[in-house]
Amino acid sequence: MGDIQDWVFFHSWEVVALGKVIALIIIARFIGILSIERRPFLHLFQFQRGHMRKDVLMAMIIFILSVVIVGDPQHVAGSELNLYRILVCFVGHVIFYGSDGLVLLALNKFLPLKPGLWRYQVVLFSFISFFVQRNVFLFGVGWKGEVIFAVIFCFYLIRSKGDYVWMHSLVAIVVLFAPLATFFGLDPLWGDRFSPFRFTGQVGGLEIGVFTLLALVFLKKKEGTLWFYK
Repeated sequence: MGDIQDWVFFHSWEVVALGKVIALIIIARFIGILSIERRPFLHLFQFQRGHMRKDVLMAMIIFILSVVIVGDPQHVAGSELNLYRILVCFVGHVIFYGSDGLVLLALNKFLPLKPGLWRYQVVLFSFISFFVQRNVFLFGVGWKGEVIFAVIFCFYLIRSKGDYVWMHSLVAIVVLFAPLATFFGLDPLWGDRFSPFRFTGQVGGLEIGVFTLLALVFLKKKEGTLWFYK
């Protein structure tokens, strides 16, 4: 049993990525019932991309700089750079966050709620996603509050200028949350076990929550559709 547990832990991101892809394929069958499109996800990829906004990109840059400044990352002495493990972790995070975001995007496009309920839906969906996955993937050692706020940030970015798009959320995952997890140890499954850098300062759920709130307030100042959308 110990050997099996170790294997699952060391290959956890492969397991999660495969599980997410299979679940996405199954969910696509049900979402297809709600849509006139034969391939609803493909339709979303083609027509719901959106355009990258400079203020959203600026919020992401400020976010990651704030985390780095507060956390003061240092290289882990004696750590070996495993390119395969880094690649698997990075891609796994893209699938991990992106698959849930894609489902939320599809549900709101093909079975929309009232616009005023968007903020409640995002928070509720984020907490449900976190607690379900934490209890499914029990081998993870880093299921902490920062994961919830990462999900909330990505989900809020789905709605931009009154429409649902995936570009902002994908960029946030690729530029912000996947690198923080892969290289700096904010990983829900591996923690900082295999990260080449570790934060010497305190960076946890509280700090990520504050940075998330500040980023959303900044975006509200630029355009009110991303925070307390009406």
